[in-house]
Amino acid sequence: MIFVKPDTAELNNMLAMVSGEDSKAKPDGSFKSSDMCFQAQFVDDGGALVACCYCDLPTAAALGCALSMIPPGGAEAMVEDGEISSTAAENLYEVMNILSSLFMSNTTPHLKLSEVVNETFEPLEAANSSSFNIDLGKYGNGKLLFEAA
Repeated sequence: MIFVKPDTAELNNMLAMVSGEDSKAKPDGSFKSSDMCFQAQFVDDGGALVACCYCDLPTAAALGCALSMIPPGGAEAMVEDGEISSTAAENLYEVMNILSSLFMSNTTPHLKLSEVVNETFEPLEAANSSSFNIDLGKYGNGKLLFEAA
């Protein structure tokens, strides 16, 4: 199964919905899944892991806070504490669920978000990989890495 690589314009549209019109993504292939600590796992209809979206702690906190308009200082405090709140974690799950559509087109199979984990993990052996630096406006900068079978 081959899923599509996320498109920069579509990612920009989704980020604008989550954190405001100032949000922008730019492709950047300089980082790998080992640079990240949060992993959204996407599965096919049979339950097999077929795609992942990775982000680092500042990105997880920013996306988790932006979705429910928790002030940027809340995201900064979470980074200082080294973990995100349960509310930000739930919001991050919802953001990753929204981002799942970036892997699909009219010709790809369906996939769905299974879980978002913050633990040591093995990178997905991916046929498609795209990484982005993201500017989330008042929530700061971050990184997203998409990998798909």
